[in-house]
Amino acid sequence: MVDTVLNQVVSTKEPFNSYETVKEAVETIDGFLVPGQEEFLFNKVKSLPEDALIVEVGSYKGRSTAAMAFACVGTNRKIYCIDPWIGQCHDIPEKTSFQVWKENIDKYQLAPYIKSFQGYSLEILKRWGELTGDKTIDFVFIDGSHEYVDVLTDFGLLLPLMKVGGWMAFHDVVETWPGSDYVWHDIVKFRLTDHEYSTTLACGRVKTAQELSEELQELHELQTLLVQSQQLQESGSQELQESQTKLKQTQEQLQQTQDQLENAQVELVQTKLKQTQEQLQQTQEQLQNTQVELIQSQQLQQSKSKELQQTQYELHHTKLEVAAMKTSKFWKLRSLWFKFKGLVGLPIDNQ
Repeated sequence: MVDTVLNQVVSTKEPFNSYETVKEAVETIDGFLVPGQEEFLFNKVKSLPEDALIVEVGSYKGRSTAAMAFACVGTNRKIYCIDPWIGQCHDIPEKTSFQVWKENIDKYQLAPYIKSFQGYSLEILKRWGELTGDKTIDFVFIDGSHEYVDVLTDFGLLLPLMKVGGWMAFHDVVETWPGSDYVWHDIVKFRLTDHEYSTTLACGRVKTAQELSEELQELHELQTLLVQSQQLQESGSQELQESQTKLKQTQEQLQQTQDQLENAQVELVQTKLKQTQEQLQQTQEQLQNTQVELIQSQQLQQSKSKELQQTQYELHHTKLEVAAMKTSKFWKLRSLWFKFKGLVGLPIDNQ
């Protein structure tokens, strides 16, 4: 089936009459469309004039691109794809996002019906006249950023470029994607007619020229309010940032003060500790000196005690000698001699 599709695109270039003939080829390309939405896009493009201009905001790997491009085969319809295709493909890291998209388009020889604009939709759409020669659009499929502001901006920039009676489709109009959901239900739905749905895809037709002019005026006013709101948010954000900066500076100053206080406390404790250590050292030295003096005093006392003991010993020895001498014959004769001298009147010599 895929080979047959490729042969028809390249060789016969005959239009495909139904989605079933290209379904197998489309489903070989990864994407986030809900089943049935590929067929919806194919049929919507098939219903457009033979020279219709289709714009796709957000192409990813090319599944929705291919579904619409197969509906262009054999006609002068053209698809302008807008996508930043940033960086590497997350599941094929060796290839860029753009390379993967282009390979899927080239695989089925669909490039003649497609023109790519690599960049953000805001940048591309603001230069639309310069890039396309002010072409008007028959059908647009918005599936880019799903943020509220981005979806509303895409709608606001694309609506003035639409042909009266042209179609605008939005993907992921569901509560799980509140940005797309709110923009459709709060703003877009009331500015388009003939609503059509395919699960999470919502589509509507641009009104008459008079109604479109009034809607554009309202949309311009809404965008002005949105810009003012964003500016107010940015101003508040700037004030908040300044307050956070001041708070951070105050916290840093407080931290510095705490550090200085801690350092001062540490220095004070260290100083007191040093003084205490010095006093303790002095006390220890005094104690050592006292101990030395005490030892010297004890040694002196011991020396005196030894001398006293020696003297006592010598005295005792002398007493013993005297006692011994008194008991000897010599002392007895000496005593009788002194008595005799006394009797005869001779001088007594005690030597």
